[in-house]
Amino acid sequence: MRILLSLLTVSVFLVGCAAEPAYKDSRLPVDQRVEDLVSRMTLEEKVAQMSHLAPAIERLGVIEYAPNFKNPLIKEFYEEVEGDIEDVIQQRPWENYEHWDVGGCLDGGWWNEALHGVARAGLATAFPQCIGLGSTWDPDIIQKMTDVVSTEARIHNQVYGKKLTYWSPTINILRDPRWGRTEESYSEDPYLLSRMAVAFVKGFQGDDPKYLKAVATLKHFVANNSEYNRHTGSADVSERFLREYYLYAFQAGITEGGAYSVMGAYNAVNGVPSCANNWLLDEVLRGEWGFKGYVVSDCGAVSDIVHQHKYETDPEKAVALAAKAGTDLECETCETEQFLYDKYLLNAVKKGYISEKDIDKNVKRLFRARFLLGEFDPPYLVPYSAIPESRLDCEEHRDLALQIAKETIVLLKNENKTLPLDQNKVKSIAVIGPNADRTVLGGYSGSPTVSITPLQGLKDKVEGDIKILYSQGCSVMGKEETDWDEENDRPVWKMLDETQSINDAVELAGKCDRTIIFAGTNLDVANEAADRTDLGLPGNQLKLIQAVYKANPNTIVVLINGMSLTINWLDENIPAIVEAWYPGQAGGAAIADVLFGNYNPGGKLPVTFYKSSEDLPPLSDYDITKGHTYWFNKNEPLYPFGFGLSYTTFGYENLRISKKTFNPAKENKISVSVDVENTGPVRGDEVVQLYIKDLESSVIQPSKKLRKFKRITLEKDWTKKVTFELSNEDFACWSEKKKDWYVEPGRFEIQVGSSSADIRLKGLITASR
Repeated sequence: MRILLSLLTVSVFLVGCAAEPAYKDSRLPVDQRVEDLVSRMTLEEKVAQMSHLAPAIERLGVIEYAPNFKNPLIKEFYEEVEGDIEDVIQQRPWENYEHWDVGGCLDGGWWNEALHGVARAGLATAFPQCIGLGSTWDPDIIQKMTDVVSTEARIHNQVYGKKLTYWSPTINILRDPRWGRTEESYSEDPYLLSRMAVAFVKGFQGDDPKYLKAVATLKHFVANNSEYNRHTGSADVSERFLREYYLYAFQAGITEGGAYSVMGAYNAVNGVPSCANNWLLDEVLRGEWGFKGYVVSDCGAVSDIVHQHKYETDPEKAVALAAKAGTDLECETCETEQFLYDKYLLNAVKKGYISEKDIDKNVKRLFRARFLLGEFDPPYLVPYSAIPESRLDCEEHRDLALQIAKETIVLLKNENKTLPLDQNKVKSIAVIGPNADRTVLGGYSGSPTVSITPLQGLKDKVEGDIKILYSQGCSVMGKEETDWDEENDRPVWKMLDETQSINDAVELAGKCDRTIIFAGTNLDVANEAADRTDLGLPGNQLKLIQAVYKANPNTIVVLINGMSLTINWLDENIPAIVEAWYPGQAGGAAIADVLFGNYNPGGKLPVTFYKSSEDLPPLSDYDITKGHTYWFNKNEPLYPFGFGLSYTTFGYENLRISKKTFNPAKENKISVSVDVENTGPVRGDEVVQLYIKDLESSVIQPSKKLRKFKRITLEKDWTKKVTFELSNEDFACWSEKKKDWYVEPGRFEIQVGSSSADIRLKGLITASR
């Protein structure tokens, strides 16, 4: 009897197990679970999942990826566009491509942003903008930051249902400061950019062996650096410099960082639209780099294949090209025609332009990400599913925002030790400028509880000891928007007469011991969809600075901006200049700490400051050998790449290179070390930079290439030995003939210093034949 009962129990257990679909079994390998789930979908269901706003499949327990009306910002958007929110939810316009011919650009579903904090979703910590993060030269602190950002992303997921697929970071290389989105990326140098990409991804995606904390998306793939023609243009570049310059950071983000998503760009590359570019998406990304994740189009980029590039004008053939090339997910909305996958992909299968097996590949890659995020598993199995809501914008995160803001700040000029200011000697300060009493967070930002303007930061620091007086002086642009030109899709501006406000600021400056002017840019000056044509201070700001300086030569200028600027007059006349970029929610406090010496600035420029925009080739020219960046620009810069002063000084001694020659046919490890001493009066940070110059190449080479760097902190009189490890890769370039990396025999110069132009020590090494 007992035996019969035992057999019956086992039989019931086995029947129960058999009834449970494999995709629901968390013990099985993820690929087996994905295979099982996708095999249960109809073709129509599969195609519907290839939109960033994807419906639920209730019979399979697949949740919808749709606009999240628990998020007040999303609700507000739809009410503004469509009216009553309940009617909107009933109509579900995001699923009906006949409802909107051209809709608003709306994130939600797969589309979420976290460029420097969870963005456009309400409460979140707002860290400094990315160009400032590049100035830290500190990948470790970037990784800490993105760990915090994905922690807050998880909280948004738990509280609001916001999905965990984020379209960040932007790692388009900053080849030209006139690009409208310069603020969104980290550097003009591929190696520095690659270190930031890897750090971002590792921090953001977490370190659990089974689950992703969130998905990082490397964008925009690739060579996407001009807004005026971003939907129609082609970046025409040799394969060599695609590999060495434009693709370099993407490769590191995939092979070292493990990024699980890539966004295809709007532009074409050598005539082929990025989202239909089989060479880029299949041969290089998946074939060479081993990418296992999914590719999403930039929003409207699939439409551009048909309507802008006119690469394939039959939309059914166009969507087949994109999906077969490897664009797994279409971000709809924004451009000429929406919902191309929804409209045309089924017919493309029926007409034989693409097979269902091809569609299966796309959908499996999408659902593999969802399984890795823990979406199909009980929350108790997923280590990131129980983060307390109290950690959203918490004190610890605010403290990190402050620390990072300090690290971003670059001291550009400090004549006669103007800075730091002595709190015991200064009695009054005139705070002036259009960016003095505002927090300029930059694009794709969150909404923090606490935002500290420069004016407030100074008041918090010294009020009671020093009299703080304020006058705006002028606006950023010297004009105001009065209307919108619908035909040309741009604002209508009215020029402002700011004579009186400038005079008021001049009068105030004349009454004070010191003047601090907060000048720069904002998102009206340059942004997504708007490049710059020149790099000067916009509006009447230079006029303001000149007039204030004439009234009070004890003037300091703090730049709050999103790109390098041509500020020649300031460099020639103003005694102290500080670069603060868009410094995030704690920027005002960080700036005050630097100005009064509570923190010694150690940031270094991640880009070149030019003397004139005439020193640059056309923005449309993607051939960097024509004079882009410190690699190939032969003009003397205003401030070189890697430059940044300190309140202390550093000495470099004892360059040691472990080998004088190496055989490039073998793998090599070459040790380079240097002793760095703090020779000045106070504690400080130095970024030790190692460059390699090819002295005997048979092909054109950059003036030098950054290959290693390290940010260190030294107390007064301390010395630290800094060691770098080089390999063959650091000496290699891409061969167009061999279609591979190679080291050309000959002599190389190893340069170590404080910037690309301030090389302290040099040594030779030879690659043998």
